[in-house]
Amino acid sequence: MEIVQYTPKLQSALTDFYNCLTANVPHCYPVTAEEFALGICRLTGEADKNEGGLDAETAFIAITNGTVQAFIHVGIDRTSPVGVIRFLGYERGARRAGQAALETAEAHLEACNVAQIDAFSADHRYRFYHFQNAGLSDGLDHVQALLGFNGYQYGSGEVFLDWENYSVAPIPSSVPVTFSVEWEQGRGQRPNCTVRAYLDDEEIGACESVSGGEFSSHPDAQDWLHTTGLDIEDPYQGQGIGRYLLQYSLQEMHKVGYRHATISTDWENYRAFLFYSNCGYRAVDWTYELEKYFD
Repeated sequence: MEIVQYTPKLQSALTDFYNCLTANVPHCYPVTAEEFALGICRLTGEADKNEGGLDAETAFIAITNGTVQAFIHVGIDRTSPVGVIRFLGYERGARRAGQAALETAEAHLEACNVAQIDAFSADHRYRFYHFQNAGLSDGLDHVQALLGFNGYQYGSGEVFLDWENYSVAPIPSSVPVTFSVEWEQGRGQRPNCTVRAYLDDEEIGACESVSGGEFSSHPDAQDWLHTTGLDIEDPYQGQGIGRYLLQYSLQEMHKVGYRHATISTDWENYRAFLFYSNCGYRAVDWTYELEKYFD
């Protein structure tokens, strides 16, 4: 086994490795070599800040008999400074390769004088990895185990809930609210949507949802909407406005062709978790951000 640093010659092999590794991770769709290149563009000196560019960014690949067995992508957060593991993956059963890649990456980050490493921070995820706010998926439980074995601890997390083939009939609130609907074309085949709630011409809430196409160009992602924000002003909570707003938004997006819905919340926000479950969503994945401190 040898550990090598990334070069563009490895792009195709790493794309295949990533696609195999994430095949059973919710909302991870196969990516093309060109899409994968966007996630690692900093390594070739063509960073796009919108793609999560970091300082001292590099990737290490463990290769055995010409086959990729492990891959880790790291860098330094410009604002902290904190070491960042953007992505780590290894073949199940190839723990030795995963361990070697992790140790090599940690040595690189320690040489940059960081006192902390954050792994799978939602702020630095690959755009095509899962949906917004995702950390390390339960679908990559062996990666979680390796990080835990090496002293990483759970810092925060997000639970994802899906509603496949959803159907809604909005139930009006007792409060006489009205809605406005705003559409905006993004990366997806279908537009993103923001629905705002008003009471006596005053905005009291909003529901923001984006196309799954924001994260992946794969055809299956285009049928999904991901609700990234649902907010009701404090004085108006508990009156059925939030449910009405969410249902109205889902209905509007269904009209333009969306068929499946997903939403996420902090793993300790039991109120939101309960609310989404009662609306019709079902938990499909738990994701985590992990951290490690050095003396």
